[in-house]
Amino acid sequence: MIKWLIITSFAGSIASLALILLKAKLTETYGGRWYYRVCLCALLLFVLPLQINVPVLHPQFALLGERLAPGPSPSASETVAKPEQKAIEQTAPAATMLEDKGFPVLSMDQWILAVWVCGFVVMLCRYCFAYFRFKQKALQAIVVDKVENLNVEVSSYVHSPMLIGFVRPVIVFPYTQISQEDYELAIRHELIHYRQKDAWCKLFAVIVNCVHWFNPVAYLALANIGEACEFSVDETMTKNMRTAEKQRYSEMILQFASRTSPALNSSLAQRKKQLYRRFALIMNPNTGRGRAFPGFMLAGLITAVAIFSSSVVFAKAPEPLAEYSGGMKTYYNPFRTLEQNVQDTLGIANAKDKTLVTVRFGDLYIDAEGRKIDSFNRTQPYYRVAIRWKEKGPSAGMTTKTLSINGKIVTVAFANSAVAYKDDPVIEKMVRNQIAFELGYQPEKDRFTYDHQVFINELIKRGAYVIEEVVPPKAFTYDKRKKQNGGIAGLKPLTAYDKKEKIADIFHGSVKLPQSIEGSDGREGQQLGDTFVIKSGETLAVNFKEAADSMPTISLAVIDETTGKLMDWYPAVSSGYRYIYTPGQNDANHSFKVVASGEKEDTAKIEIFTYKTGPEEMTP
Repeated sequence: MIKWLIITSFAGSIASLALILLKAKLTETYGGRWYYRVCLCALLLFVLPLQINVPVLHPQFALLGERLAPGPSPSASETVAKPEQKAIEQTAPAATMLEDKGFPVLSMDQWILAVWVCGFVVMLCRYCFAYFRFKQKALQAIVVDKVENLNVEVSSYVHSPMLIGFVRPVIVFPYTQISQEDYELAIRHELIHYRQKDAWCKLFAVIVNCVHWFNPVAYLALANIGEACEFSVDETMTKNMRTAEKQRYSEMILQFASRTSPALNSSLAQRKKQLYRRFALIMNPNTGRGRAFPGFMLAGLITAVAIFSSSVVFAKAPEPLAEYSGGMKTYYNPFRTLEQNVQDTLGIANAKDKTLVTVRFGDLYIDAEGRKIDSFNRTQPYYRVAIRWKEKGPSAGMTTKTLSINGKIVTVAFANSAVAYKDDPVIEKMVRNQIAFELGYQPEKDRFTYDHQVFINELIKRGAYVIEEVVPPKAFTYDKRKKQNGGIAGLKPLTAYDKKEKIADIFHGSVKLPQSIEGSDGREGQQLGDTFVIKSGETLAVNFKEAADSMPTISLAVIDETTGKLMDWYPAVSSGYRYIYTPGQNDANHSFKVVASGEKEDTAKIEIFTYKTGPEEMTP
């Protein structure tokens, strides 16, 4: 929420300031109606968090980064016991309780949001109170005419003709003498406001101002919308007028120029500088003669600059690769020699001990930056890949290319099933990321004593980096297990292609999970939602959507309440994954419950539901 406010406020401010500073030139060249529409579009930037991906060249430009999105954990083939000193501990939850007094302690983000909400409510109440108070007094009037189903009233409380109201608007005139000609001009003016729905446009501008009450530019944008609105009406009114008629129209406006009315009303009264600009545009015969196409190009350019600027300021600087946060490294067995490890990795049979060990990354998920998705790089999966090293030489069915990475020439080979991705930029990023990371990787001295850089240099010199398989998200499949009771359990990363029509909605929201009990089989923990029934032909789905760094994985247990049996237990489901369970034939139509706990006590965002079982859930 805070990020949304800052990004939209920044983008809207840039666009609005540009339009305000260029107001005179833009209205003269492209006309008041065009300017009004573009100003309304600029207001949208105050509410739509539009951004583009901008590469950040230096961390100092990354003022506010994206929150890490959910993603899967490291693949089993490369997982190594994580040292305690590398664990990232989350601070206390956002809202805790003081031990002695029981008062809630709010985080800084919550304090900021609380202040913003207070400001928003105060501003909205201020505008609404002023408007409804003014409306109540102004509409204690006498109806004197009716135009296009709108009542025309006379009130001693108003000082210029104006349109009041949203659903059933009323045109209100001041209690004063006015000529028939001025009356007709004023009526036409207010009818244009009515047809353009200007009251609703101003209401939107007021809401934007309330949302961004902390931003001075939002107040300028609100005032500018009011002036641009009058530019638009003036242009429509005087489009076919002669010079003398324009002069008469300007005199009518000047006659009613006095104090302003509440922001939500459309009034002829304006300040001196605004009146001067209006009269200059009305009397200028060349106003709006600029071509429409360049005008829209300019509007697009202003919008693009606003979005690009906010994207640059709030872009997230890429975090350095780490062993447990996006970095990939080739496995090294510290109990074997360097040569034995090189042979094992390249798939060369060892002549001395007659062994052949294959080191392979299987079911490895990477993001759009070619980084491994793991517990601390929980971004959206872009590909699932299978990679390994292979001894250089003729390789049947493989296409090769070379890449220069940190001064090293790396041979990359593509199997038949992956050759279509030979020039894929994400795959190239993955290769470059891994090699660069490995060339700078230093194993911890208290764990292993070997030179990883010497090892990777030998692999680069004697081997080829092989891309065996590349799978896009649409083709991701479940890693499934068949249970002894005939049920099937599975796991896969969540993607946009995983939408299912729900049969029963069991739980959806954030929940504070207790810490897992060591030695437990998963039965101990927090029950998520109520007990439910999985009917024959139905599958249970648990979407683990989001988690804190202190709790990147959770324990999930499915318990049959009818029999009391533990049906399945997954001790480490990563955020960004969907877990499924389809009961066997003998267990269908039983009552079940889902119990969860975390690595640490913290909050997770989880969704649980049942849906119709498909072929992919039934095949073990």
